[in-house]
Amino acid sequence: MGDYCDKGHQLHPHVVWFGEEVPMIRKAMSICQMADILMIVGTSMQVYPAASLIHYIKEQAPVYFIDPNPNISGHSRVTVIPEPATSGIEKVISRFL
Repeated sequence: MGDYCDKGHQLHPHVVWFGEEVPMIRKAMSICQMADILMIVGTSMQVYPAASLIHYIKEQAPVYFIDPNPNISGHSRVTVIPEPATSGIEKVISRFL
Protein backbone atom coordinates (compact mmCIF):
# COMPACT_ATOMS: atom_id res chain seq x y z
CA MET A 1 0.00 0.00 0.00
CA GLY A 2 1.20 3.48 -0.68
CA ASP A 3 -0.05 7.00 -1.30
CA TYR A 4 -3.68 8.03 -1.68
CA CYS A 5 -5.29 10.76 -3.75
CA ASP A 6 -7.42 13.57 -2.26
CA LYS A 7 -10.53 11.35 -2.58
CA GLY A 8 -8.93 8.52 -0.60
CA HIS A 9 -8.23 6.19 -3.53
CA GLN A 10 -4.99 4.22 -3.73
CA LEU A 11 -2.62 5.85 -6.24
CA HIS A 12 -1.25 3.57 -8.93
CA PRO A 13 1.85 4.26 -11.05
CA HIS A 14 1.39 4.43 -14.82
CA VAL A 15 2.74 0.90 -15.35
CA VAL A 16 1.17 -2.49 -15.94
CA TRP A 17 1.93 -5.03 -13.24
CA PHE A 18 2.14 -8.75 -14.01
CA GLY A 19 -1.35 -10.19 -14.12
CA GLU A 20 -3.02 -6.86 -14.95
CA GLU A 21 -4.81 -6.22 -18.22
CA VAL A 22 -2.87 -4.02 -20.63
CA PRO A 23 -4.86 -0.86 -21.33
CA MET A 24 -5.63 -0.27 -25.02
CA ILE A 25 -4.11 -3.60 -26.18
CA ARG A 26 -7.03 -4.07 -28.59
CA LYS A 27 -6.35 -0.65 -30.12
CA ALA A 28 -2.67 -1.55 -30.43
CA MET A 29 -3.65 -4.76 -32.27
CA SER A 30 -5.79 -2.75 -34.66
CA ILE A 31 -2.99 -0.25 -35.32
CA CYS A 32 -0.56 -3.11 -35.99
CA GLN A 33 -2.98 -4.61 -38.52
CA MET A 34 -2.83 -1.35 -40.50
CA ALA A 35 0.93 -0.75 -40.16
CA ASP A 36 3.23 -0.87 -43.16
CA ILE A 37 6.36 -1.23 -40.97
CA LEU A 38 6.90 -2.31 -37.36
CA MET A 39 9.88 -1.18 -35.28
CA ILE A 40 10.39 -2.97 -31.97
CA VAL A 41 12.84 -1.01 -29.83
CA GLY A 42 14.53 -2.00 -26.56
CA THR A 43 12.41 -4.88 -25.32
CA SER A 44 12.99 -8.51 -24.46
CA MET A 45 9.93 -9.67 -26.44
CA GLN A 46 9.22 -11.97 -23.50
CA VAL A 47 6.24 -10.24 -21.88
CA TYR A 48 2.77 -10.88 -23.25
CA PRO A 49 0.39 -9.64 -24.52
CA ALA A 50 2.64 -6.84 -25.84
CA ALA A 51 5.07 -9.34 -27.38
CA SER A 52 2.19 -10.82 -29.39
CA LEU A 53 1.64 -7.58 -31.34
CA ILE A 54 4.18 -8.77 -33.92
CA HIS A 55 1.62 -11.39 -34.99
CA TYR A 56 -0.90 -8.70 -36.01
CA ILE A 57 1.31 -7.12 -38.69
CA LYS A 58 0.43 -7.54 -42.36
CA GLU A 59 2.29 -10.44 -43.94
CA GLN A 60 4.29 -8.18 -46.29
CA ALA A 61 5.19 -5.60 -43.64
CA PRO A 62 8.87 -5.57 -42.61
CA VAL A 63 9.71 -5.83 -38.92
CA TYR A 64 12.81 -4.24 -37.38
CA PHE A 65 13.99 -5.37 -33.94
CA ILE A 66 16.39 -2.81 -32.44
CA ASP A 67 18.16 -3.71 -29.20
CA PRO A 68 21.84 -3.66 -28.17
CA ASN A 69 21.47 -7.22 -26.81
CA PRO A 70 18.82 -8.84 -29.00
CA ASN A 71 17.45 -12.14 -27.83
CA ILE A 72 15.75 -13.08 -31.09
CA SER A 73 17.28 -14.05 -34.40
CA GLY A 74 16.30 -12.59 -37.72
CA HIS A 75 14.17 -14.38 -40.24
CA SER A 76 12.42 -13.29 -43.41
CA ARG A 77 10.11 -10.87 -41.60
CA VAL A 78 12.42 -9.61 -38.86
CA THR A 79 15.60 -7.62 -39.39
CA VAL A 80 17.62 -7.59 -36.17
CA ILE A 81 19.66 -4.44 -35.56
CA PRO A 82 21.93 -5.07 -32.53
CA GLU A 83 22.43 -1.43 -31.56
CA PRO A 84 21.10 1.16 -29.10
CA ALA A 85 17.84 2.86 -30.05
CA THR A 86 19.51 6.11 -31.13
CA SER A 87 21.66 4.58 -33.86
CA GLY A 88 19.36 1.66 -34.68
CA ILE A 89 16.36 3.86 -35.44
CA GLU A 90 18.55 6.10 -37.62
CA LYS A 91 19.61 3.03 -39.62
CA VAL A 92 16.01 2.01 -40.25
CA ILE A 93 15.01 5.54 -41.26
CA SER A 94 17.97 5.82 -43.65
CA ARG A 95 16.69 2.76 -45.53
CA PHE A 96 13.58 4.70 -46.52
CA LEU A 97 15.15 8.09 -47.40
